[in-house]
Amino acid sequence: MTMQFGVFLNQYYTPDGDFEVTDLYEQVELMEETGFDSVSIGERHVHDEGVTEPLTTLAALAARTDTLELATMAMLPALYNPVHLAEKVAMIDRLSGGRMRFGAAIGYRERELEPFGVSLDDRVPMFMESLSLLKRLWSEDSVTHDGDHWQFDDVFVSPRPRGELPVWIGGHADIAIKRAAYRGDAWIASASSTPDDLERQIGVYEDSLEEFGMDRADNDVVLMRDCFVADSLEEARETIEPYLLKLYRMYARWGQTYMDEHEVEVDYDELAEKFVIGDPEECIETLRTYEDMGVDHVVFRVQFPGQPQDTTLRCLERLGEEIIPELR
Repeated sequence: MTMQFGVFLNQYYTPDGDFEVTDLYEQVELMEETGFDSVSIGERHVHDEGVTEPLTTLAALAARTDTLELATMAMLPALYNPVHLAEKVAMIDRLSGGRMRFGAAIGYRERELEPFGVSLDDRVPMFMESLSLLKRLWSEDSVTHDGDHWQFDDVFVSPRPRGELPVWIGGHADIAIKRAAYRGDAWIASASSTPDDLERQIGVYEDSLEEFGMDRADNDVVLMRDCFVADSLEEARETIEPYLLKLYRMYARWGQTYMDEHEVEVDYDELAEKFVIGDPEECIETLRTYEDMGVDHVVFRVQFPGQPQDTTLRCLERLGEEIIPELR
């Protein structure tokens, strides 16, 4: 199968940036024009920078596009009533003509879970129970369920998705990768995985699929990668480094809200092997390496906190016109 390419959209509002969620309209229209396969957005809550809500955003983007797959990457199903969540996701699938992909994860920030009454200890069993319910609600005429966290008698979703709705499951630890093999149709590999990590993790995923009697051809590896394209590696780094490191400083201080971002040390050179950054030839070479490892779908993150819209559009255009065609 030919490797597919998507974009993980910026979701952060920052005090010093001029990002507005309507900027995403122009981005997805350009993505569709230049041959991308998918667009995705994540879920965050009680975040200092402010965030976009994924399902509302994807519904709006569905109306602006005709061919792009629309994915959550990833939602936290433990935070929702499964019937309500199943209805919302099914409706986006209907509105988009069957283009919805449901990416899910357990979540790891206590700060995001607590307002919804979910503890770190409960997140995994709630995730597994919810995922089982969602799949049933999207495919069965009637669902009765008596579980540890939810109980339903003769409930259903109507209209249901147009067909079987693919479920992508994110996770970095081996147990999470095995969970993706057991419950999902694809595993989302983290942007934080080094190439060596990724090669080993793909092995864990493929071994787990075999253990559970699943066909590897029916279960994709979806890889997230931070990306920027310019005429040279030096120009690419000079352009994107300030915005990229702002995101990584934000990650570094999560859970440590007393820290100012300038007190958090983040070293670009220590992170560089995880990026797809450089001139087109360098980016193509890196992506071919991932293809050889067994990656089926690369999802690029090309806009970072505070980054201007024109910089983002320029990168998307070069990816679509100079890089993706070379890998088809």
